[in-house]
Amino acid sequence: MPKPILITGATGNQGGAVLRQLATHPSSPQFTLLAVTRNPDSLSAEKIINRHPAVKLVKGDLNNVASLFASAQQALKESGRDSKIWGVYSVQIPHGSGATIPTEIQQGKALIDESIKHGVKHFVYSSVERGGNEKSWHNKTPVPHFQSKYQIEHYLKAQAGPKGEKMGWTILRPVAFMDNLAPGFPTKVFLAALRDTLREKPLQWISVEDIGVFAAKAFRETDVWNARAEGLAGDELTFEEMSGCFERITGYSAPVTYGMFGSALLWALTDVRVMINWFKTDGYGVDIGRLREEEKDLCDFETWLKERSGWV
Repeated sequence: MPKPILITGATGNQGGAVLRQLATHPSSPQFTLLAVTRNPDSLSAEKIINRHPAVKLVKGDLNNVASLFASAQQALKESGRDSKIWGVYSVQIPHGSGATIPTEIQQGKALIDESIKHGVKHFVYSSVERGGNEKSWHNKTPVPHFQSKYQIEHYLKAQAGPKGEKMGWTILRPVAFMDNLAPGFPTKVFLAALRDTLREKPLQWISVEDIGVFAAKAFRETDVWNARAEGLAGDELTFEEMSGCFERITGYSAPVTYGMFGSALLWALTDVRVMINWFKTDGYGVDIGRLREEEKDLCDFETWLKERSGWV
């Protein structure tokens, strides 16, 4: 019988990537995919069904996980699969749409508790990289929305068991998202802040689609991925190297605006300022070469620009 996987954030970037990677892989028949959405009638939910007709939409959100699980079980019954939820993909946002860091922590912990209560077999949590696989366990960093994920990680490990005794688990720790560099003025401002702060310091990047690749691996290969926390990055570039990628692929250097706009961003948004300063003083620590041995198609920045971005 197919194993039901509940995917939070299914209409967003990360959850959407997980959904695609599970739905399009040859192993997809072994899973029943349950996509969480606040509004099943939304355009984004409609797109999911149009692209992946076998996916089941589940109405709910992370502010009431008990109701969310009840809706998921009802969706399974209506599809003739009266089975328990086998897997959960967990992602929360700290900002936007009423989200705050306290709500992120509350939602993350509540989803862990409810998953254990319902006998979920494998739980994949999307966190953030904090300086290397081992260092990340001990490094909260000064960045508020990194600290929240640190808390949720340790709660998951404590509640599910260090070796997954109560519930199997995997923690994925992505670095900066290439996909956040969408065409438009906000990207120009952000890159101006990066350029003027990091200067010659390289920064690691990941394509969101590759987060989906590794989450799907974790569900398919639980014997390999149980009780494992892994940093995810596909490239490491200085600003000059990034600009070179833009020139080769788009014909133009990296899109930036005047430095004063980058400075204004850092002045206005404390969380962003602390994060970019941490990039400068510390930074991510993924062993990209080792990760590429595990996933040979890991996307580098130039490939992302050419094949996955909106720049060409």
